[in-house]
Amino acid sequence: MVMEVADADSEWGRAQTRAMKGRKMTAGKRLGGLFRGTNLLYTVGWIAFIGLTMFISNSPLEEKRFDPYDILGLRIGASPKEIKSAYRRLSLKYHPDKNPDPQAAVFFAESIAPAYKTLTDDAARENFEKYGHPDGKQSTKLGIALPEQLFGKGGMAPVMLVVLVVGGILLPLFIAMCSIHRMNKFGGNNVLKQTEMNYMYMLKPVLALAKVAETVSVAHEFIEMPFLEGQDAAVSQLLKEMKTEYDSKDNKLMKRKPSIIKAHMLILAQTSRKLSSIPPVLAADAKKVVAMVPRLIEQLLKISTTPINRAGHSYARPQISITEFYQCFTQGVPISSRKRDDDGIASLLQLPHFSPDNVNRVAKKCKSLHALMKLSDEDRKALLTSGGFSEAAVKDIEIQLSMIPRVTTFDVKVAVDGDEDVIEGDFVTATLNVKIARSGGPLGGALPPLPFCAAERKEGWRIFLQDQSTNTLLAQHRLDAREIEQIEVGDGPKEFELQFTGMPSGMYNLGISIMNDYWIGIDAKTSVMMKVSKPTAAVVAAREAKAASRSDLTKAEDPASEESEESEDDSDDEDDYSDEDYPSDETGTSESDDEARARIAATKQTQPPPQPKKTAARPPEDEAKAEEKKDETKADALD
Repeated sequence: MVMEVADADSEWGRAQTRAMKGRKMTAGKRLGGLFRGTNLLYTVGWIAFIGLTMFISNSPLEEKRFDPYDILGLRIGASPKEIKSAYRRLSLKYHPDKNPDPQAAVFFAESIAPAYKTLTDDAARENFEKYGHPDGKQSTKLGIALPEQLFGKGGMAPVMLVVLVVGGILLPLFIAMCSIHRMNKFGGNNVLKQTEMNYMYMLKPVLALAKVAETVSVAHEFIEMPFLEGQDAAVSQLLKEMKTEYDSKDNKLMKRKPSIIKAHMLILAQTSRKLSSIPPVLAADAKKVVAMVPRLIEQLLKISTTPINRAGHSYARPQISITEFYQCFTQGVPISSRKRDDDGIASLLQLPHFSPDNVNRVAKKCKSLHALMKLSDEDRKALLTSGGFSEAAVKDIEIQLSMIPRVTTFDVKVAVDGDEDVIEGDFVTATLNVKIARSGGPLGGALPPLPFCAAERKEGWRIFLQDQSTNTLLAQHRLDAREIEQIEVGDGPKEFELQFTGMPSGMYNLGISIMNDYWIGIDAKTSVMMKVSKPTAAVVAAREAKAASRSDLTKAEDPASEESEESEDDSDDEDDYSDEDYPSDETGTSESDDEARARIAATKQTQPPPQPKKTAARPPEDEAKAEEKKDETKADALD
């Protein structure tokens, strides 16, 4: 599904035109791409490989073997008379006196005459038939696959030696050193490691949305960006225009390096839709900054998951704020238009033909994207028309609304291996059922144009599970392309599991949210209460009792288990008479069955009766638990 913008003169129409041109790969562009940068090296290498392969395949594998019989046209073992006759016949054809052709003379001198001499000389003929050469056994010759001219007189042997040393030793060593240097310099997402260190220093546990752009701007890539002459006035102008988008009273901000301030203002200009009106002296830097920001944000999200305790938990607020900023950066929505837990106007600004000037006319009656999507087609069209949108603009808005995803199912259940009761130190599993749909059907990867973002992006979904009271991120998961496709195309909700550990006793209000880093106002949130108990004897006994009851139910449903229990009971009855009651033959004694029973009965009569233990009276609840524990002990013995 591809969005066709009805109003071609709008920002969305021009963005659609740019996107379509970029996707059309002409033959000239494809051919030109082969001769740029690394592709040029690959192209030259393949051409050299193909040429070398053809040369080797067409070259003779070995020199032609000297065979006098073949030269004279004789069979092996021919008689002397036949040899002389063949030589006389060839002499009439190739002898210099008979044939003035130089090639015939060469063939006669180098082939016919040596062949005749070999076959008429008994020693030479014997050597040939025995060793394959008239002079007898020959030594093996080895060479290298290089042209002979390089190693003759006046050849290029020294040059080839230099080439071999440089190409075979120094060049691979240089490439290895460059690779090691790059590995030490760059981290994940092709981001400088110094940038990662800067981000770790700047990240705060309660990072606000307004501070994310400031954090991103301290990347070392931006610090290394030169601050050219004449950019002072342009940056000062941006500082005035973006006054509402950053904390202008922050003295630390103005004391930073000029290149950091420049990058910060360009990022804010991107979210405020003012990149097209910046001074020309900043245009080149603006393209670089906008192209770098997506991978910097991705790396910042990874760094924000750094564990803060042994359980592997991290802070939740930075992850959420960075994802919200990613949405604003992609859609070109000012940060100041977005309030915490209220996407209202910000979510409407991402629709075609909406701007800060006309959004309030619609926001008076419909305050958010979610509310606009809930309206019927007729009511929505009437609202947009009354807000001053043309028929073509309304059509564009409807098309984009059909492409925006909605979370239709988002259910969460927290348990421990099927047991809803949670004890300290348990490995807790949160099971989520998620379903995402679009009114226009799956897109198949074709997203609407981004008129205010030069960087091409793809949708991304993230699931966060946090303890809302302590700002602790317990677990998080980023959906990959396969999972997103299953959620959208599948018949029903897809199940996900998030696991976490290390919760002390108490009541917890767990917040679970699924966020899209592309669209604003489509995130879904829910919460669930979780009680974590201390591992007291009563709690442990109750859990064991539940486990025993589940085991009993399983055995009752499986007749095979009952048969196995009966067989075990029979074996226990057989073991009641031990070797102690019936001495073996090794003791040297034997007695009849009646004598043995009489002896056992006499022994029991002489033993004093067991004294009952004095125990304090227990409440009925403890008695019930004790009985359950006895039943469990018996079940364990049977198992």
